[in-house]
Amino acid sequence: MPETRMSIITLTTDFGSADHYVGAVKGAILSVAPQAVVVDITHDVPAHDVREAAWVLRNAITSFPKQTVHVAVVDPGVGSARRPILASTENHYFIGPDNGIFSWVFESEAPRQVVEISAPHYMRSSVSSTFHARDIFGPAAAHLARGAEPGNFGETIEDYAKLDLPRARLTPEGEVKAPVAHVDRFGNVVLNLTRAAMEQLMARAGAAGMSVSAGAVRVEAIFATYAEAPAGAPFLLYNSSDFLEIAANQGRATDILKVRAGDSVAITLRRP
Repeated sequence: MPETRMSIITLTTDFGSADHYVGAVKGAILSVAPQAVVVDITHDVPAHDVREAAWVLRNAITSFPKQTVHVAVVDPGVGSARRPILASTENHYFIGPDNGIFSWVFESEAPRQVVEISAPHYMRSSVSSTFHARDIFGPAAAHLARGAEPGNFGETIEDYAKLDLPRARLTPEGEVKAPVAHVDRFGNVVLNLTRAAMEQLMARAGAAGMSVSAGAVRVEAIFATYAEAPAGAPFLLYNSSDFLEIAANQGRATDILKVRAGDSVAITLRRP
């Protein structure tokens, strides 16, 4: 096995923990690669929510060593004409359905190659039309972790699916419309706006500060940590993935602002 190829395989799914699905996928992986280290990122993605899975994966992969194999399966189209794919980037490998689940990843790591998984010897001998995670994605990941070359899995494709990701935009009036990319279990509202992007916008506008508005709620205070902020009041910070976030110390910002993923907030840039 090449020295740079990791035997780490991660799993991100909407399977939950009540059924046999996760265990069956792990069994299929270990049947091919007993030495593999299988890491659960999460199995609690909301059912069928491809966009949420894409976001979770994008934020988790930076913690893993290079050449890790990431399997992501939120697959409402299983058994249909949608393709099983394997994508290679400079740092990682990704295996899952061709339904846009790697769109957030490809924003930060452009794919070097995407292939349709079609070679039957990298799958289980019998493939169920309803459980490709066990019969295609898991075994393919195991073979890849053992050293199989990505190009051997099938033909290269260019027309892989991409989600229409929400993006921040600067209005003619100088206001930034920022989409809510994610709301975490603590009720923190994460915007699809990185620190670097926000600093560029502020520099272009000659701004010295900002405030965020959602409905009648206006948020101006910015802190470096949750503990610095007054309890219960919404505030701004850059989170551990360096995205701008609206939080509430020991509270739920999403309930205060009445926003959820897919909504937008308005950012007003303050001049000196």
